[in-house]
Amino acid sequence: MARPIIIDTDPGIDDAVAIFLAAASPEVDLLGIISVAGNVGLKHTSANAAALADLLQLEIPLGRGADGPLWRRDTKPADHVHGANGLGGYALPQSDRVAEPGLELMARLIEESEEPVTLIAIGPLTNVAGLITFYPETARKLERIVLMGGGTLEHMGNVTPAAEFNIYYDPDAAARVFDSGLPITMVGLNVTNTALVGPSHLPGLAGSDGKVADITRHLLSSYRSKVEDNGTAQHDSVAVASVIDPSLIETKLLHVDIDNTGRLTAGQTVVDHEGGSGMTPNIDVALSIDLERFRSLLDTRLTALDTRLRGAAS
Repeated sequence: MARPIIIDTDPGIDDAVAIFLAAASPEVDLLGIISVAGNVGLKHTSANAAALADLLQLEIPLGRGADGPLWRRDTKPADHVHGANGLGGYALPQSDRVAEPGLELMARLIEESEEPVTLIAIGPLTNVAGLITFYPETARKLERIVLMGGGTLEHMGNVTPAAEFNIYYDPDAAARVFDSGLPITMVGLNVTNTALVGPSHLPGLAGSDGKVADITRHLLSSYRSKVEDNGTAQHDSVAVASVIDPSLIETKLLHVDIDNTGRLTAGQTVVDHEGGSGMTPNIDVALSIDLERFRSLLDTRLTALDTRLRGAAS
């Protein structure tokens, strides 16, 4: 049986690829997409989520979530990485879909699902913190939260030396989520920075003239964090892939806390690798990924998705 999932997202170049992967994978049943401000403002993330849903012919509800952090007003979007519209300048047709209030939709989808839902959070955690705060009983019905954020040791930060963007953007929300007691898997930079994907790693998609292939090629080439020789780090699609096939990543249950007050370290995921703090382990931390299998999964699934969409259009 397919695992029911909700994607909470701020599309976002790598978010778009992650949504493609979810839509292409029979192991998961995508119940809805909730947008949040982050990579770019909510105006763009919400519009991008709707346009991507149209492109993929997804008959699912969309939610419009938080338009900024819980309290902080000094964090900025990452439009220098993702472009002004969030998709590296790629223009999708504007959607006429109407998004529902994000928290209400998220709660309803969790309550109505016959099986426990996995919430995949690939943007700042503002919406997830809202669910935990305003719908605590519903949040406890989740099977798991799988999030892209944070990092360990030398791969802690990509915004500051200490902090990864999704956590740094709203560290107060992240602190609330990590302290919730819910089952959480953290897929951080220590893994996603190694998940480099370029055109040469997607031979099936390279031979496609479909829309998904066209957009993916554009996104990979426009990503400002590009590593010229080996491709670009596919942060968000690694989180989705880990739900599709958990054996792709190695995890370890560790204690993780969020610094949401530090002047230099706000947004840092403080990971106790050795157990010296005496704190109870609370987060399944991703430590490594089977890179070749991940690349193969992306290639085969996105190629098949393009084939399916072309068939539906003919």
